Amino acid sequence: MSDNKNINSESGNVLNDQELRSLMIPELNMSKLAFLGLLAFLFASLEPFALFASIPFTISFLLYGKSKTLLMGAMGTALAFFLLQLKIYQGSALGTYPLAVIYGYLISAAIMRKDHPAKAIFINGASVFAVMMTLVFAFHLTVEGGIRGFLGPYVLKTATQYHDSLEKAAGVPGEQLRQLKDVMEEPSLVVDPIVNYGTGFIFVCVLLSFWIGTFVALRMAPLWKPFHDYEYDIKTLTSFQMPFQVVWPLIIGLVFAVGHAYGFFGDWAEVLGFNTLLILGVFYFFQGFGVFSELLTYWKFFGFLRSMVIFFAVILAYQILALIGVLDTWVNFRRFFNKKNDEGDTL
Repeated sequence: MSDNKNINSESGNVLNDQELRSLMIPELNMSKLAFLGLLAFLFASLEPFALFASIPFTISFLLYGKSKTLLMGAMGTALAFFLLQLKIYQGSALGTYPLAVIYGYLISAAIMRKDHPAKAIFINGASVFAVMMTLVFAFHLTVEGGIRGFLGPYVLKTATQYHDSLEKAAGVPGEQLRQLKDVMEEPSLVVDPIVNYGTGFIFVCVLLSFWIGTFVALRMAPLWKPFHDYEYDIKTLTSFQMPFQVVWPLIIGLVFAVGHAYGFFGDWAEVLGFNTLLILGVFYFFQGFGVFSELLTYWKFFGFLRSMVIFFAVILAYQILALIGVLDTWVNFRRFFNKKNDEGDTL
């Protein structure tokens, strides 16, 4: 089979060279596949953009199939390991890259199965989260002293090395050195938040990774739609709304978190409250983003300007978007927008 012919056994669609050209679709060749792999490699190397690392793999699975994409993922992982040995690559990226392959595969599989995007995000996210927490729990049982026993010396060593390197540098703020010295004297300042709120943080990262990957994949649907008959679009995802009943557990979590701050509950309430807010808050963020997206459509923000507004809103105002999602439970902001505007959501 040539690189310019794509046969997708899952969907049963066959497109030859002439059909590809008639649909104005770029020919699929190995150079484009290598570019997708390189793009994923760069995303995985830059921690702020690691959430986007699954997107090239999703597109690759949809266009090139499992075999070529998995081979690309294996080669990228091997390259990451090699560069790590040369100390020119981040150690965290060695785990991010293969994880992005898994995310990309699960997102593409949901599209091939024609699953509802919101349902697929929840099922895939919950499954990956369950596997991760099982591994964390197993690690906790096998390591001497548990997770705290492992993190304490690691945080102390890292803070000491960072403090020593900054101390020799010129122009380093004294406050930063004092903070590192506090951590060196009491590693629990870092260890306790990780242990107490790590569960909620991991859940948020997993769900957000699937949501971003699915959102961008739907945005890029013109690339893969000729190969896969998928009935849902990006509007389906941004129309997501939480059931009204879920707001009550959110309120209870808020009561626990605030109640502890005022001394009404013990430390358990703070841990339970904030983890509840994190876990449920990510879903209300999705709902708030949908409201914000429709507002931009109502204001006729499209193209590059819309992309920039969305990017900065997600990075700088994610808490506000989550709050909007909660308020939307009662207010239903969408009813204030122009229903006649059928431009849809675009990036």
